[in-house]
This record gives sequence, structure tokens and C-alpha cells, in this order.
Amino acid sequence: MQKTRTILYVEDDPVTLTAYQNRLQQAGYHVIPARDGLEAIKQLSTMIPDLVVLDLMLPRFSGEEVLQYIRTHDALAAVPVIVLSTNSILDSEQEHLLESASQRILKSLCTPATLLETIQKALPDEAA
Repeated sequence: MQKTRTILYVEDDPVTLTAYQNRLQQAGYHVIPARDGLEAIKQLSTMIPDLVVLDLMLPRFSGEEVLQYIRTHDALAAVPVIVLSTNSILDSEQEHLLESASQRILKSLCTPATLLETIQKALPDEAA
């Protein structure tokens, strides 16, 4: 029996967070929400998730700052990060940092089913 995989979902929009969190939980994932960048960094300082879903436009530390935190801490550096954000992923000044994300998805093109499929590809040994 495989263990339940943990996803840190970082999103400041409560409607979006609830919709995606519910779908991922239905698929068998344990989802820990973080509603801003500071909350995400606090969570990451005490746990190592199997995957992070990360919005870029966040209060109290941007998604780019959270991604930088992940990539500069040895215990977290290999954690897959899926950036799910608005068009700022295409014209970010920190393009070099965003290249370290496992996947980048525009919110306007994403559904809960699309995100679930992307997560399953990022965690291929998981049969959620």
C-alpha cells in the first residue's frame, strides 16, 4: 500500500484554492493550503511535501521568492514545483528562476482535471 502523497498548494484566491484542493483530495492526495508566500515558507520550514503547486502573485513574499527558497534549501531542492499562475509566468523578470519549476501552467488554460494530470506526471510512481 502506497503512502498518501502530500501537496503544498500555495494560492491566495480562496475560490481557486478550494476548487483545486477538493479535486486533489478526491484523487487521494493530502493537500496542505498556504494562502500567501510567508505561510508557504513557514510550512516548508517544517515539512517536505511531495510536490508544490505555486501561484506567483502572492502577498507577503511572491511565488518567485517561495520558489527561490525551495531551490536554495538542500532538503527541498528536488521537490517538484508546478507554477500555476497568470500570464506573469511568460514575462517574469525572474525567467531563469522559473526555469527551475517542473511545469508552468497558465491559470486561464487550467482546470482541476488538467492540474491533476500534470501532478500525476510529476509524480509518476503515484497511482492516485
